Amino acid sequence: MNIIVKQYFDKSHFLTVKNKTYAQTCLELFNFQIKNDLVENDITSKIISGKYKDTKAQIISKQSGVVAGIEEVVYLINEKTNLTVKQKIKDREKIKGNDLLLELTGSPLEILKYERTILNILQRMSGIATLTNRLITSHCLTTPLATTRKTLWGLLDKKAVSVGGGLTHRLSLSDEILIKDNHIGLWANKFKVSRFESLKVIMDNIRNSSVKNPFEIEVESEKEAIYLANYYFEIDITAPLIIMLDNFEPLDALRTIKTIRNQHKSTELVFELSGGINERNIKKYDQVGADVISLGALTHSSKALDISLSLS
Repeated sequence: MNIIVKQYFDKSHFLTVKNKTYAQTCLELFNFQIKNDLVENDITSKIISGKYKDTKAQIISKQSGVVAGIEEVVYLINEKTNLTVKQKIKDREKIKGNDLLLELTGSPLEILKYERTILNILQRMSGIATLTNRLITSHCLTTPLATTRKTLWGLLDKKAVSVGGGLTHRLSLSDEILIKDNHIGLWANKFKVSRFESLKVIMDNIRNSSVKNPFEIEVESEKEAIYLANYYFEIDITAPLIIMLDNFEPLDALRTIKTIRNQHKSTELVFELSGGINERNIKKYDQVGADVISLGALTHSSKALDISLSLS
């Protein structure tokens, strides 16, 4: 993998509960879920209230896929409940129907209180990991596949993509510079200049700010991409440039990348393909010679993996 792609697009090392920021994100999501579920006012459990002996519950997969969310669920059970949990499988492992993932022990009423929240996390994260892995393996992709910020559960969605073999892209707006279409248009409208002039001024600002990390700029045409690449090498910015070709057809992307690389033999220039890419056409985009493909569908259109909990 290109070292610039690794630096800009892969933040997976932050997505572990050993990282306090990520652990806090998991806790906040869990608290939000149980608050909305009104677990302290479970009127069904009140109907069968009473003293029960501790019991076991098994969390079992009902279909094949790639499991994700194990680290998060084990952490949350240990932090937020009185239950004990035994891990039977690790994240990233391929599972099939009736595989045992986790075993819980404790009050059956407490198990039932948290059942849906625990399953929601496992099902969503495993569904994202499974879709990511399937796209990469079934299409034999050679171009790294990244997600976007089109997420429902933020960092947990990105962790699931990583578990499935994909790249996280930026975790937040504070990670790296990404100049998108609206940024370019905003500047152009404010100063009544063309998009090309807007690109020029933005590049000048980046040079003057002494940016050292890779930065990315989105373009919407071959002319913009060529102009951007030419000006980047003309003003000699030291930071690597990533050009995002947004909503390009495969042949247009191929021609654009080939034209620029024939003019500029540099490892400091990276190309991302994004927009309009799906499971039906991803193989065509894989063949155009880009450095990374980003796909919002990994997180906004994945199906939950079927996982269930059963009390002994």
